[in-house]
Amino acid sequence: MTEAVRPAVEDRGELSLILAGTVFPLRPSYEAITAYEDDLGKGSVALANEALSKQMKLGAVAQIACHCVRAFGRDTGDKGMTGATPERIARLILDSDDGIMSATGTIAALLSLVVTGGYDSAGNLKPTTTKTTETEKAPVVG
Repeated sequence: MTEAVRPAVEDRGELSLILAGTVFPLRPSYEAITAYEDDLGKGSVALANEALSKQMKLGAVAQIACHCVRAFGRDTGDKGMTGATPERIARLILDSDDGIMSATGTIAALLSLVVTGGYDSAGNLKPTTTKTTETEKAPVVG
């Protein structure tokens, strides 16, 4: 794989996997989400529950990562990322110092954001908003 044209930006909350010294940015676009759901035969909520409970298989972690890496590659024009395969991602996860648990944790975080409305359909993080409640009204003068 090649280095991404525009790497994921942690300050913006973008997630990536670092595998064998290469950064694999993750972009959960509509296309990526529907592709991994179809491939795995499960919805994102069920997959999030599996990942959060550390019950997700390596193949599922790799499949989700692969589709999100490909989406990032399509968006940025990085041909190396668009050519990612689940088998290659899985092998890199196994060969990484941090292993399956680390990759599963990253995918769990991504899926948590997917199911709670954290991304738009292009796979971009939505801006966070702060909700406040009005507790006091300013006195009316005059």
